Amino acid sequence: MRSFIFIILLSLACSCSQKNNDDIVVDFKVQNMTYSKIAIVVSPEIIKEMDLDKHGKATCTLQGDVIYARLFYGEEAKNVFFRKGDRVTISFDANNFKDGMKFEGKNAPVIEYLNSITYAPINPPDYERSLDGIMSLANEKIDEATALLKARKLETTNPEFVKLEEGRIKYSYLVSLVMYPMGHVMFDTTYRPNEEYYSTLEQYVQEDESLIDLDIYREFIIESALILGSKDKEISGIYNKNVARMKYIAQHFKNDKLKQSLLNEIVVRQIKKNGINNITEMENIYNTYVTDPTLRAAYKTEYDKWNIAVAGKLSPDFEAKDINGKTYSLKDFKGKYLYIDMWATWCGPCKREMPYLKELEKKMEGKNITFLGLSTDEDKAAWEKMVKSGELSGVQLLLGRGSQFQRDYNINGIPHFILIDPDGKIINPKAVRPSSPDAEKILNALPNI
Repeated sequence: MRSFIFIILLSLACSCSQKNNDDIVVDFKVQNMTYSKIAIVVSPEIIKEMDLDKHGKATCTLQGDVIYARLFYGEEAKNVFFRKGDRVTISFDANNFKDGMKFEGKNAPVIEYLNSITYAPINPPDYERSLDGIMSLANEKIDEATALLKARKLETTNPEFVKLEEGRIKYSYLVSLVMYPMGHVMFDTTYRPNEEYYSTLEQYVQEDESLIDLDIYREFIIESALILGSKDKEISGIYNKNVARMKYIAQHFKNDKLKQSLLNEIVVRQIKKNGINNITEMENIYNTYVTDPTLRAAYKTEYDKWNIAVAGKLSPDFEAKDINGKTYSLKDFKGKYLYIDMWATWCGPCKREMPYLKELEKKMEGKNITFLGLSTDEDKAAWEKMVKSGELSGVQLLLGRGSQFQRDYNINGIPHFILIDPDGKIINPKAVRPSSPDAEKILNALPNI
């Protein structure tokens, strides 16, 4: 079987007590324990580990409509499947985990099926075939695998599982169509996707809400969206590719639930891997089409993990040196308000703010505030020359270009001003410029200034 597909239709949690009739309750009974823990792995991010008592027993309560997962004991594993409301007992002898596991519950035949069938994959040499040849092979394998599934007669046990498994089989093999341009070019270096390829792919990009939480279906759709959305274009970079995926899905998909779910997944995937810097185009698409509150809450959770420089939170730290080489960090400025100027010697707008900054500092003289310049210069000599010129005010430190501090604050342009309170908490991550008529009034309104 292709690498096992993990599915979760609702948020999943694990505890040791039953809460309601919809909970999935799994009892474990292990004889001759060799390990004291057992784990259910839904995905790399969702791992539920349980301690077995001295009798080899444990109980886990899960919440979800349908869950595909892997059950691990030590380094050995089995595929498992649960539905909302299931009551399952899993027992085995630790000395015979592979062949002696017993499942008690209505889905026992499903679990037995998952652990006894291995479907033949499409291998790299198969991509030498023509497009018609690879599709013929894929459809042949789909038919063979589906026939094996039908022979199990699992419709009476769990028709919902059969529907999902048919989709898993179908799209596990249809992924070969997505892979075809990369696979075939290994045998024909002149090959490039043509209209025949694109039209064939479009035929299989079908909106099926019943498969919305099937990972392999989503993978197929999202990658197909990139191929079809970048037809006749050269698109490079993860972000630009994700924008292309989103544009295609937003413009071509009619099923609103599926569209929103896929767009949400693409954005969350981008944020998890690359953060929230420079994602304006992606956010515009997202905010236009995704309205589901559950999806938006999931998006906000990931966004907030990266959006650490917001009012009320402790400021990210920095390390920067003065002209004598002494290193400073944020803690060196605690006890006073801190007005930070992010600037560089080559920045014209930064220089235009400097007279206003000197005047503002003069007006705030004797008050509980420090004015700090953090230079993003790469050219240390140019910065030192500027510091020695007397044109600058306040404390001047060299932060350097592309610092973590700059990334944490999502600063894409300078000058940029930040206001921090005496405890190191952010008051405003995008503070008013010194040239603003309101700058002095805003600073004077600070408590205990």
